[in-house]
Amino acid sequence: MKNYKRGRLARKILIFIIILLGIAYFNRITIIQKLVSLGTQSPIVNIDKQTNQKNQNDQLADQNFAGQSVVTVNDNQPTFTTNEMKSSNSGWQRLSNLDWLGRPQVANALLNKKLMPPAQKYKARERLTVKTPGYQAIKTGTNQTDWLYNRSHLIGYQFTGLNNESKNIISGTRQLNADSRKDAQSMVTFETEVAGYLKQSENNYVRYQVEPIYRNVELVPRGVHMMAQSLGNDDIKFNVYIFNVQDGWEINYLNGNAKKLQ
Repeated sequence: MKNYKRGRLARKILIFIIILLGIAYFNRITIIQKLVSLGTQSPIVNIDKQTNQKNQNDQLADQNFAGQSVVTVNDNQPTFTTNEMKSSNSGWQRLSNLDWLGRPQVANALLNKKLMPPAQKYKARERLTVKTPGYQAIKTGTNQTDWLYNRSHLIGYQFTGLNNESKNIISGTRQLNADSRKDAQSMVTFETEVAGYLKQSENNYVRYQVEPIYRNVELVPRGVHMMAQSLGNDDIKFNVYIFNVQDGWEINYLNGNAKKLQ
């Protein structure tokens, strides 16, 4: 009888452990993000890059904001290869898988007017519900739009109509995403330039790439690397890095918390 009871207890414990492992597996990204957030006081070690030679992304990640939101990369010259600039009968977009921390990675596209959603759909697009890594609901003022973070699309909604897709949205500041101040530049500045060109003709194509740049295991990107080149001409041509900052605020990129500077 005792052996039978022990066997039943062992089976219950085993089932409980299996259930816990299943829950942990399906919530692994959230759990990892929480662990990273809890480690804000610990020194950060970059476990992904063990080489002393820094690539372009490492160099961009190491840059510190010095008052200029947008800086050029490679003298503003895109670095697409000949193969990457091949034309197509139709446009396309390709999103990378989320990394082990659930962070969006590089997004590529060959943009064309045919991919763009109709104006009526653009006005009626659904509310964003994706919870991006590091996102915090932090107010910066009293207006309805005064939030520190926007959920920023890598490939803009106006280009392909893709909206609530976790692979395509990051936690980006208002200053990064759509800075409305006079003469300010942000992602929307370059998106508007590309969109205007595409709308001119269905024969216009733009090779487009947007990549969030992270420093080590931080959940919020330090900035976004945007690159575009129109096919067959230089009407659209840029290679820029935009800092994910907000003037007057100090951001903890590890977990998304922020405080207003005095």
